[in-house]
Amino acid sequence: MPFGPEPMGLAYFAAVKLAGYSAAGYRLNKLCGTARPHPAVFGVARTALGLAAGVGFGTLALRLGLGGPGPLFYLALAPVRLLEWLLILWLFYRTMNETRWLRCALAGSAWSYVLDLPAMLAVFVLPGGAWIC
Repeated sequence: MPFGPEPMGLAYFAAVKLAGYSAAGYRLNKLCGTARPHPAVFGVARTALGLAAGVGFGTLALRLGLGGPGPLFYLALAPVRLLEWLLILWLFYRTMNETRWLRCALAGSAWSYVLDLPAMLAVFVLPGGAWIC
C-alpha cells in the first residue's frame, strides 16, 4: 500500500524528534556538568542532522530495494544513527572521554529508535500527516 508524508506530517515528525533531542541535550549537559549548548540548540542541530541523513538514507534504501520502514530498513539504519550521534557529540561535547562518548552515542541511537514510535504515530494519526492509497 503506497503512502507518503504530507508537509504537516514532516512537521509533526520533526517536532517529536526536536522535543526528544532537546531532552537528550538537557541530559547530556547534566552528565557533563555544563550549561552549553542550550538543549534547544542541541535539539535543533540533532533534528536537522537526522532529517538530512534520514532522507539520504531513505532514498538510498529505496534504490537498493530495502523498501520503506520495516525491520530490514531499521537494522540497516543502525550504523547511520551511530555515526550521526558520534558526529553530534563531537560537535557539542568534545570534552567527553572516548568511553563515555561511545556509550552516549549508543544510548542516543537507542533514543532515536524510541522517538520513532511517537514520531511515526503523529504522522499517521494527526490530521494532514500522510496520504495513503
